[in-house]
Amino acid sequence: MATGYSGNEYGPHEYEDRDGTSDCRHGCGCWMGPSRSGGPSGLDPGGACPKNLVKGVFLGSFEEDCQEVILQRITRAERRASEAERKLKDAAPGALQLGAKVRKQDIELARINKAVSDARDILKALES
Repeated sequence: MATGYSGNEYGPHEYEDRDGTSDCRHGCGCWMGPSRSGGPSGLDPGGACPKNLVKGVFLGSFEEDCQEVILQRITRAERRASEAERKLKDAAPGALQLGAKVRKQDIELARINKAVSDARDILKALES
């Protein structure tokens, strides 16, 4: 039964190195082309192939291995999303303070640029 935690490791799909569309060499039903790709629902044609087992044992049927690959993919996505949320929460206070500081410096820089421009205009007027 697929759980997403079987310990199985699946290798990538493998395609012919040629122009045009080609099917995965492992016979999983995925295909890749120059502008489109596809395969069985839930499988990533650029990701893990349920028929390319690197570590572990096949789960009994192709469908179970497909479910395992899909559940592993979902688990990784959830983990990445949680990590991104944590990093955003950790960075947010410092980022807000930095943003306020940058805005103040931009205002000060604009004031200095205006003063320099005015000074140039005065020098040009004095030279004429």
